[in-house]
Amino acid sequence: MFHASKFIIARPTLLDPNFQQTVILLLQHDSSGAFGLVVNKPLPPQAWTLPFPLYLGGPCKSEGLLMLHGYQDWVDEASIMEKQVIPGVFIGDEECVKKATMDHSKNGSSRFLMMTGYAGWGPGQLEYEMNQGTWALAQATSRELFEINAQDKWASLLPSIIPQPSEN
Repeated sequence: MFHASKFIIARPTLLDPNFQQTVILLLQHDSSGAFGLVVNKPLPPQAWTLPFPLYLGGPCKSEGLLMLHGYQDWVDEASIMEKQVIPGVFIGDEECVKKATMDHSKNGSSRFLMMTGYAGWGPGQLEYEMNQGTWALAQATSRELFEINAQDKWASLLPSIIPQPSEN
């Protein structure tokens, strides 16, 4: 089973420093492998010179910056389906980066994440890790992506491993 457009959440047993306590939005997951972006690891302010936070999208180097945003009006009508990764969340382009810069300087809050790097897995690699219990799955929504603070995402999205008591 493939899990594109879902969050994968590192279980507490995952000690790899690249993925420890991470939440990743999977953008692609099929027989050729998987590709996603870590959405809860902002870089320290001294690591960037942009007017808004920059996130470490994963340990794999990217050619430029990658952007996720929640503004449908920033997307050309003809490419909405192509750029929408989950309902209300889109992959940004250069024009979106310009709009994000202006929007952030006006009101300081925003519905976008700018990232450097990404997380990637070869064929069968993520499936193996999931079968080992390394990752938990959760439905991805724009609310969790943009409205939960980065430092709270992992704890709030990680499913409880403690059974809930019955009420009978």
